[in-house]
Amino acid sequence: MYNENYQNFLAAWDTAIIYVAYAFLAAAGAITIYYFVSIVGIRDPKKKYDYINAKEIKLFWYAMLSLTIAGGLYLNTTFNETVRQEVIWYFVRLFVTASFTTIFALIFNSLIKVYYPFQVEKKLNRLRHRPRTNPNNGREMILLSEEQEDEYLDEKMIEEEARHAVDYDVWLDEETGFTIIEKYDGSLLAIECPSCGYRTLRVVKEEVITSPTMDQEGELLNYYSCSYCNHKERRTITTKRLASGQGAVAE
Repeated sequence: MYNENYQNFLAAWDTAIIYVAYAFLAAAGAITIYYFVSIVGIRDPKKKYDYINAKEIKLFWYAMLSLTIAGGLYLNTTFNETVRQEVIWYFVRLFVTASFTTIFALIFNSLIKVYYPFQVEKKLNRLRHRPRTNPNNGREMILLSEEQEDEYLDEKMIEEEARHAVDYDVWLDEETGFTIIEKYDGSLLAIECPSCGYRTLRVVKEEVITSPTMDQEGELLNYYSCSYCNHKERRTITTKRLASGQGAVAE
């Protein structure tokens, strides 16, 4: 029952698969180290916010996928005594390990896609509200409220905020009047989906029905899509009136 050619092939296969598994394991570690080294090197809270927002979930998924593949490949080298008996068991092992790898990859994908963003959101919120300092004198600055910040935004910025396309934060050094304006993408802000209950509902398109002016409010039609359950809906949003604004130091 033991075929020499088959035994040699199986030994070579297991050796090659182990090396490939180590490569994927090393890739997972390299991605993780690269991310954390990059984060440590970013001092500015806004730049760190932007980097985390753009990279963390994606790189975490790549690392977990590499780790899952490494585990699946290692599993494909087990139960050798049984596999050596018949060629059919080689294909059974191949099918079972591929199936388990796929299942775990889908589970991790769902966890990272649905639950992990909550943790990232908390981290981003802390970074967004971390006190800024005036680079000219080192003084701690204050974050202005939505009502106060309009004085430092120009008309275009105010209109962008009114349409919920962009959200601006204005930091002020009360002693010198120095300001820092930080721009955040409004479409990245997720809300709770009425279908699945997760905070994965985001604006994917918007239409201006009525533009806001200094005399009247505006009206906006937002198209939402859930990244988890694919639920779609439309909502009409009333936007606030425009206020006269001044130019400010932007970042």
